[in-house]
Amino acid sequence: MSQVHIGENSPYSPVPTSVRKTDLSLGSWFQSRPILIKVMSVLGILGGLAYFTFRLVVTQPGANPPFFWLLFSAELFGFLTFLILVWDAWEIKPTPRLRQLDVPVDILITVYNEDIEIVEPTIIGALKIRGNTTIWLCDDGRNPEYKKLAKRYGIKYQVRDDNKHAKAGNINAVLPKLTGELVLVLDADHVPSPDFLEATSGYFADLKVALVQTAHSFRNHNSVMHDSQGRHEQSLFFDVLLPGRNRVKSVFWCGSAGLLRRSALVEIGGMATYTSTEDFETTLRLRIAGYEMRYHNEHIVQGLAPDNLEAYIVQRFRWAQGTLASYRKGYRLGWSRKLPLRERISYFGGLIYYVTPIQRAAFAISVWSVLFLGVIPVGYAGVWYLAFWGAWVAFSLLAVAALERGSTQPFEGVRNNMIALEAFYKAMPSLFTKKPLHFAVTPKNEVDLGGWRAIKLLRLPIAIGLVTVIGLIYRWSSIGAFDLWGWSWVPPVDPNALYIATGFALLETFILGNLAVKSFRRRQMRHLWRFPVDLTASADGHGAKCIDMHQAGAAFVIPKQALPKNKSMKISINCRSIEGEHKVAHGTLAIKNVGPFTKSGTMVRVGGKVEWKNNESREIAIEQCYVVEPHTARNQFWARRAPRVPVELAAKVGEATAICINLSIGGAAFAISNPAFQIGDELDVVLKLNNERSAIGVLEVRGISEYKDNLSRVGGIMTWQTEGWLADYTTLAMVPVRKSILEFGI
Repeated sequence: MSQVHIGENSPYSPVPTSVRKTDLSLGSWFQSRPILIKVMSVLGILGGLAYFTFRLVVTQPGANPPFFWLLFSAELFGFLTFLILVWDAWEIKPTPRLRQLDVPVDILITVYNEDIEIVEPTIIGALKIRGNTTIWLCDDGRNPEYKKLAKRYGIKYQVRDDNKHAKAGNINAVLPKLTGELVLVLDADHVPSPDFLEATSGYFADLKVALVQTAHSFRNHNSVMHDSQGRHEQSLFFDVLLPGRNRVKSVFWCGSAGLLRRSALVEIGGMATYTSTEDFETTLRLRIAGYEMRYHNEHIVQGLAPDNLEAYIVQRFRWAQGTLASYRKGYRLGWSRKLPLRERISYFGGLIYYVTPIQRAAFAISVWSVLFLGVIPVGYAGVWYLAFWGAWVAFSLLAVAALERGSTQPFEGVRNNMIALEAFYKAMPSLFTKKPLHFAVTPKNEVDLGGWRAIKLLRLPIAIGLVTVIGLIYRWSSIGAFDLWGWSWVPPVDPNALYIATGFALLETFILGNLAVKSFRRRQMRHLWRFPVDLTASADGHGAKCIDMHQAGAAFVIPKQALPKNKSMKISINCRSIEGEHKVAHGTLAIKNVGPFTKSGTMVRVGGKVEWKNNESREIAIEQCYVVEPHTARNQFWARRAPRVPVELAAKVGEATAICINLSIGGAAFAISNPAFQIGDELDVVLKLNNERSAIGVLEVRGISEYKDNLSRVGGIMTWQTEGWLADYTTLAMVPVRKSILEFGI
């Protein structure tokens, strides 16, 4: 029986985009060149300073004052956001795994009327976390089905009489009942990796640390947020900005996938409830109380990204509203004098992101003034203007690509801002009013039918875009008419200013048009994301391979002659538990679709719904998809990149006596006399550690070569039953490495 084989480019290799090659080759090229990133950043800053000095000294005289200052302020706003990006992303230090703390941990799964199909995998993932844990299902919807689910899995169930303060109130209601030193909060859809505490608990040896945040990684790669395999709209934030903020100590809790010190939370009176972003507000209160935050740059929790534009906009509106409300007059915790200046600068970046629509409006008005009125916002638009502006744009774009390290494509921020434009405008009053905020849960497990419903959600940017297009037609048709017949119906305008305005308008129109077309054409019909897998199986007794699966359905490759006539098949899927134990999930497949899999037509793909034989088979399938797949893929990635540390530990590989000669987070090599193994074999391993301890795992052999003293070197990918002990032998650092120095001979 074979282990799941998932390459590093699989959708289920959950690894930060800032340390792995993505489809953005330029940004990825900078990942292993930190000095060059800093050089490009400095050049970008110098280019910006030169340009804005030139703008003030040379282009202000003779310009229309209101339009000059409108455009200058918008451009200066962009320079400010660039400076904050440099500030946050200047350096990403290696992410260590410290020695695990053996302390009790309460795991809170917060739910509010989500589908059971979303919550059950999270419970199974939480049960698989290695450590001293107590799991709580905190039900704010008082759903009797949740109570049955909690009873079936043997976890604690918590409800309250009302829904006051939404998620923050839900957590505060259970807080007095908790006894663990640490608290892990998980959203209903956030399935944790079994090594979560092994990766994060060690930070709390420092008594000043109150929070360790990890990435919100997303498993549904068909979401509206995903641009390409493994890269999504939040990659910049979680893979670049937050790890970079470790340097300036401005990490903040993101509501889920964060480990908190319970005593610190109790000290500040529990979760903050003033805004709808209890996570950011609670972080600021902890910081003001003197506690510190850390970010652990591993993807060890996977959740669900918004499936469609509607869910995306609901989520962004809540974030914008809550962040803006946290800067209301009399409650500006992010500007507290108790926080160091470096942190206030970093937190301020979150505020200005949500007021970016004001900048976009200023740019639009500036373009319209040129196209419709012939009013240019600069007094000089000659060659030197183009030279300074072009240098600033070129240096800043290169610097941004370097700083973002392959996480975000050029102008992606403009597109995302267009999507949330109306939501951000609607959220802006929350900066000034003191009205209570409504907490809107992000819809999950939805389809995306695209079409005019999606276009309607983009009505504001489309309206702005249409005015711009009309302006282009109005201006350039007049120019054409003047050249042909001497007619003109618009005031004259400086050619260079017109070229710049036209170029900017065409770029914005192209981005908007591309967004509208993609949104209209999107069709995502599945409520549940299917996990691509590579599992041996049987279908009505015939050999088969399961190629994608979730807890409600699956697809198989089978011989064409094995197709049944009654549209159903008895299936068995060979799975593996996170501990490495082989298990079989049995069920019945109700065939919904059949298609060719090979050109010859001898093999076909059959897919459909699965009725599992019993709960045990269903749970095996869930563990395989939501826990084993991402954990295995992540370890395989790091097996090729994490530094190998020489050791000399007695071991047993299969039936052979061996010596472990090096270790990394996901790999190992052994010296063995006359090994009777082949590449691809899977072998049980027992490793003798210090202090009479042992580590148990499974080795997938990837290489066999001569070693020394008539011994052979057998290396490969390791799947350990536990991984916390590795910190005693090797520094587990997640860093980008150049290919030339990678050790592939594992």
